[in-house]
Amino acid sequence: MRLAKRFAVTIVGVVLLAAGAAMMVLPGPGILVIVAGLAVLATEYVWARSLLDRARTQAEKAQEAAVASRWRTAGTVLFAVGMLALGIVMLALPDLDVPLWSGLTGGILGVTALILLTT
Repeated sequence: MRLAKRFAVTIVGVVLLAAGAAMMVLPGPGILVIVAGLAVLATEYVWARSLLDRARTQAEKAQEAAVASRWRTAGTVLFAVGMLALGIVMLALPDLDVPLWSGLTGGILGVTALILLTT
């Protein structure tokens, strides 16, 4: 049973890492999915726990730097609102003949914008 759990954790973690890596160049919350993959793998592997701790430390530093300036905060909020607006337009008009324009891309942009606004 232990081996089956370890196998399942490994498969789920690797799939999440691969999806997160793909989202680094495609629309989507790549970093969040990578962290989720590390969190899954950290339940079974020490090396993943170490990487997750390092990622958590870097995320805290980035978050502190992001809110250190009102201009950065305002820029982030404006960017997220723009992403959300574009996502809504893509969902409302999914049939435009523009590369990468689809309802799916609009949905991903909307979810990513909401995640950005909540963080």
